[in-house]
Amino acid sequence: MSRILPAMQALRSFEAAARLSSISKAADELFVTQSAVSKQIKILENLLGVALFNRSANGISLTANGDIYLSTVVSALNELNNAAQSLQSKPNKQQLVLDVIPSLSNIWLIPKIHSFEQRYPHLKVDLMTGDGLPNFNQLQADAYIRCLLPTQVQHTHIELCKEKLLLVISPKLLAKLSIDNSMDLLNVNLIQQTTRPQMWTQFFNQHSSQVPAALPLGMGFQHFFMSIKAAEEGLGAALVPDFLAADSIEKGLLINPLQLQLSSGYGYYLFSPSYKTRLKKVLEFNQWLSSAFAKTELAAN
Repeated sequence: MSRILPAMQALRSFEAAARLSSISKAADELFVTQSAVSKQIKILENLLGVALFNRSANGISLTANGDIYLSTVVSALNELNNAAQSLQSKPNKQQLVLDVIPSLSNIWLIPKIHSFEQRYPHLKVDLMTGDGLPNFNQLQADAYIRCLLPTQVQHTHIELCKEKLLLVISPKLLAKLSIDNSMDLLNVNLIQQTTRPQMWTQFFNQHSSQVPAALPLGMGFQHFFMSIKAAEEGLGAALVPDFLAADSIEKGLLINPLQLQLSSGYGYYLFSPSYKTRLKKVLEFNQWLSSAFAKTELAAN
């Protein structure tokens, strides 16, 4: 039986156009003309005998056959790239690019990466930070971790955990105060999370008979790792995710004075582009991450 072996340029043109959902963007990335990309894709479609893209005035989109073929092409291109890298350097390691929200990356993931690399020594992790729903057309990572409201989640995903915020304060600051109930918190600066302006109002709604007319809001920070550090330094009380605060609590740098927490409504989600979800390295990371989060949840409870 004769082999159907498409030209590399045709495969690269197809993969870039599919990933970017644009012929023109694919041409820019490959440093060729739009007509050259279109020609290569047409050659590939003629060779396979199926349409890979739907074409309209609004642009291109993958057909069902195109979506199936894309995952195979991406896997094959990755294997070729990994083989080339193995010839150029030893030991052979595949690159795994992760795009992770800053607080989870700084506090939770980086200390655990060593255990991941020990389990999967053939993988080399490159870590970057990002926030908000990932745009797979603009970003190039293999996997993304985000903290979002369920209504914001649009892509196929794995839910890692629901967010639980702990009330925390430094023992030194607590020693200067008398905090016996939630209303006593009005005597301390409440560290703000600038991306969650209603967080403290939610807290008092849940843990107090009334929401104070005015809250003693202190400094504001964009990321939880900043709020945790500020609380450790005695700048006020903070509401931070339980698994991010766990290490500081264990070391005695923070304490939950009233043993209170808040279910924020947010969740932590793992995403990958559809054409990468079946790659072995992505499946391996997904398995490890889900297990690590399950252990964290078990320890927290």
